Amino acid sequence: MIRHSGPHPPDLACSLTLVLQLTLACQHPAKKVLSDYFSMTISNAPRLWLIDDNIVGTGGHFLELASLLAAGGKDLGYAPRLAVHQKFNEQHGDLICEPIFSIHRMRRWSLGVDGTSSVKRNTQGTPIGSSRLERVWHQLQDPFSRQNVRPENMLKAWSDGFLQVVRQKKMRPEDRIVVNTGDDFQLLALTRALRQLGSDNPLTVHVILHFALYEGDSVSGEAKLYGEQVNDAMGMIGQHKVHLHATTEPLARQLEEVGVHATAIPYPVRPRSEDGSQPSILKMQQQPLNIVLAGLPRAEKGRGQMKSVLSEMWGSHLQTGNFRLAMQVPEKRWKRMVPLHLRSVFRNAIDNQGQDPENRLEVQSGNLDEESYNRFLDSADVGLFLYNPQRYVARCSGVLLELLIRGVPVVVPKGCWLSEQLDLAGGDGSIGYSYTSTKQIPALLHQIRRDYPDLSRMAGVHAEKTLRLHNASNTLRMMGIPDHAVAALRAS
Repeated sequence: MIRHSGPHPPDLACSLTLVLQLTLACQHPAKKVLSDYFSMTISNAPRLWLIDDNIVGTGGHFLELASLLAAGGKDLGYAPRLAVHQKFNEQHGDLICEPIFSIHRMRRWSLGVDGTSSVKRNTQGTPIGSSRLERVWHQLQDPFSRQNVRPENMLKAWSDGFLQVVRQKKMRPEDRIVVNTGDDFQLLALTRALRQLGSDNPLTVHVILHFALYEGDSVSGEAKLYGEQVNDAMGMIGQHKVHLHATTEPLARQLEEVGVHATAIPYPVRPRSEDGSQPSILKMQQQPLNIVLAGLPRAEKGRGQMKSVLSEMWGSHLQTGNFRLAMQVPEKRWKRMVPLHLRSVFRNAIDNQGQDPENRLEVQSGNLDEESYNRFLDSADVGLFLYNPQRYVARCSGVLLELLIRGVPVVVPKGCWLSEQLDLAGGDGSIGYSYTSTKQIPALLHQIRRDYPDLSRMAGVHAEKTLRLHNASNTLRMMGIPDHAVAALRAS
């Protein structure tokens, strides 16, 4: 039986979710007193198991999401635990990490936009449905994949890892499991594991879906198969309860269009530390505005546009002293993103701990640890996003949220989730501007410099609203995870 999460029927869920999120965010702020109270009885606390095979090392948004959900779990009275990839052989702060999984990147076989599959599969990885010719084609093609990433082997490896957690850690009925980064293919592995467990001790599992099913406005054939594959899997879970959640309203709508119900939840973001004071607007207008491109660039995050944008901005913005550009680049193959005439400037900056001697650039190479990454974000006066709007129609950006809670004006592409966040704040000219072509970016940056006092003030007001909504404990509450801290306090 398919088990829908959330308190509303599917046809009302998306329309009411935002109102409920805002209400819960205001009514239930994270309260340190509850966390402190529950720390005294943490040994008796139910556990919140966070499952993410994508966590293979420090840095990156997979680990950041897990860390935030763990903090939110503590606020709700849980003892968080994290099951990660076997390559992650260290602890992260005081979070207990268990290196379990031998594989990662399950979404390579997803039917969504981030996957390569075009055929439904069963829990053994065998192609089903579609035409006989297509099934035969995939059955012939699968063995040519590396053995460890063949569909049948990935499903077995993930399922075995999940079962290891459940059996060795002796799950109790009050414990909760959250699969942080789920997709349709991973749900096959989860269903396989739950069927092996049987229904004598039913589990409650929450799966967070992040990635779009299709690009643009038209439902693709693969997206329809995605819905069928998910519903087939959910129909085989027995007495276990599996709740699906989508990190944006548009993604929840995409899922609904293919027959899958998921509750829209706010993606959590880390509150900004209040160390130091912000420079005055007058002082900022007398020095370069620091434009930040945060996060390692990928194809969907504008890697292909960086070279042309840098060329257009270099003479008119960066060399004039009106702006400074701070960005992250991969440790290798960064040259392909940089115009030929600027490669020596970038190389000098990289060799000088990321700093350009003439203060035109800051170039951070590779993943940053949590402290360095947050310092990098704190340095932003303007956030610039070169994301592909087609890929972000239904997908949220954690980086954008991180800048919004800092009160940073932003420049984002139109026609996607990022520009919808501008609309929530009042549209273009409220907390930033949106563009339809990257050629508009230089002019918009000049506009931001002229409008900076008003943009900064509005962005500061909007930051407080964003932070209340995207608090991690609020995210968990919206998922329907019980608040044991409040219950324990009342019982005392």
